[in-house]
Amino acid sequence: MNNDEDIAPDTLVVDLTEIHAVESVLEDLGISVSHRDKIEAFDLALLTLELGGAPLNDIDPVLAELRARFAGRGAGWSPILGKNRRMASVFGAYPQTKGMSLWDPIAKSEEEPTPSFTGAWGHGIRVGLLDTRIYNHPALAGCDIVTPDPTTRFDKDESTQYTIEDGHGVFTAGLILQQAPGATLVARHVLGSDGKAFAWDVVTKLAEFLEDPVDVLVLASGCRNTLDGRPPLIIERAMERLGATTMIVAAAGNHGIVEGMTSDIHITRTSATWPAALPRVVAVGVAGATYSPELPWVNCVVDIGEKRFVSTYLQDDNVKMLDDASSPDFSGGFASWVGTSCAAAYVGGVVAAKMAELGEKSAYDVFDDLCAGPTVKKYMWTYKK
Repeated sequence: MNNDEDIAPDTLVVDLTEIHAVESVLEDLGISVSHRDKIEAFDLALLTLELGGAPLNDIDPVLAELRARFAGRGAGWSPILGKNRRMASVFGAYPQTKGMSLWDPIAKSEEEPTPSFTGAWGHGIRVGLLDTRIYNHPALAGCDIVTPDPTTRFDKDESTQYTIEDGHGVFTAGLILQQAPGATLVARHVLGSDGKAFAWDVVTKLAEFLEDPVDVLVLASGCRNTLDGRPPLIIERAMERLGATTMIVAAAGNHGIVEGMTSDIHITRTSATWPAALPRVVAVGVAGATYSPELPWVNCVVDIGEKRFVSTYLQDDNVKMLDDASSPDFSGGFASWVGTSCAAAYVGGVVAAKMAELGEKSAYDVFDDLCAGPTVKKYMWTYKK
C-alpha cells in the first residue's frame, strides 16, 4: 500500500489524447473510472479509479502494470502517465530540518524600513501570482490587484486563528508590488492554510493564465518528492504551454545546507525543485544563504546582504507559527521573512518594472539586463568534487 501522503492514491494523470487507450487497459485490469476531470488547454486528464467498487488505495502497481502492458504491445512505447502529487509553498526546508523557528516570519523591527507602494514603476505590465489567499491589507489599497476568484481576497476575522501560510500570499504580493507598484497584479489562489495543494488543482489554476495572460508569473510553490527525480507530468506540461508566452519565475527551494538536515528521507539538498528546475523557468535563489540550493539549474540569486525580506503580512497578534511555541504580534501589518519564495517575488516585481521602463523588450531580454545589476545576479554553477 502507498503510504505517501503527498500522492493521491486513487487518481491517475494521463495525456488527454491517449485516454481511450489507457481506459481500455484499466478495464482489462478490472479497474473502473468513477470520475474524469479534463484540462483541455494542457491536453491533460485526471482519472479517479475504483477497484471492486472501492477507491483505489495504491496507484504505484497500477502505473507499473499499465506501462508494462503498453511497452509489451508497443515495442517499448508507453503513453504519458503520472501521479497527482502534492505541492507546497517554498518558504522552508521542511521536512529536512528539525527546528522550524528559522522559517517563521517575525514582526518588522523599527530599524527595518516600512515598504512603500507608490510610484508608476511597472505600469502597463501584468504580473501573475499563484499562492495562498491574499489578506486585504490597507497598505495595498491603492494598488491594482485583480482577483478573478472573489474568494482569493479576505478580511481578517477576529474569531479565526490564522496560520503562518495565511499570510504567505499577501507577503509575496507585497514584495512584487514594492518593486512594481504601477503594475497590475493578477492573483489567483490554490494553496490552502497549510500551504499545500495537489498538483492537479495547481495546474487547473495555471490554465486560467492561458485564458487571461500575464507578462510574468510568480510561483512560490513546488515539490521535491519524486523518487525517480523526474518532474510531475502535469507540471511539466503546464510549464511548456505557459512558458511559450509568459516568463515564469519560481522559487528554487530552501533545501541547501541547513542545520538539522536528516538523511533518512529521499529528499536531499541536491534534489531538484519542480517547476523551478524545468527549462525556461527562471529559478531564483538567495545569494549567500546556506538554505538556498547551489545546483546547476538555478538561474539567478537575489543579493540583499544580511537583511531579511520585509513585506505586508496579516495584521494579527495570534498567528500560529511553525514551532508552535511563539505567537508574534503582527498587528503592525508588516513582517520580515527568509526564503527563495521571497526572492522569486522580488525578481518578478523587478522584471515588471524594467519591462515598463524599457518598452518593447521582452521579459527574457529584461531579465538578461537585470542580471548585470547589483541586486539580481546570474548564478554560475561550478562543479565541485
